[in-house]
Amino acid sequence: MTVQIPKISDIPEADRTPLVLLLMEAVAQLKEENQLLKDEIARLKGQKPKSKIEPSKLEKPRPKTKSLDLKRPGSEKRSKTRQITIHNTVTIPPESIPEGSRFKRL
Repeated sequence: MTVQIPKISDIPEADRTPLVLLLMEAVAQLKEENQLLKDEIARLKGQKPKSKIEPSKLEKPRPKTKSLDLKRPGSEKRSKTRQITIHNTVTIPPESIPEGSRFKRL
């Protein structure tokens, strides 16, 4: 059973009594001591202790420096068919025409 312990900054100022701060400090010390004991047990069993990996910095929200409406250079849309020159137009007859159908010129 894991209980999420709030950070001191998450506790409203009105609720931060000296007793609450003392208890939060005691909880932090007990967590650290508990982890040291778990590491020692793992070492005695021949296992590796828990590694101290820092949280990923990629998941932090980026600071907003520019507006979101700006696009990167070269990302604007352009018409690609203007560059194509048509030299010859070829009409290809259909392989089979169903009965009762009629041709509509474009």
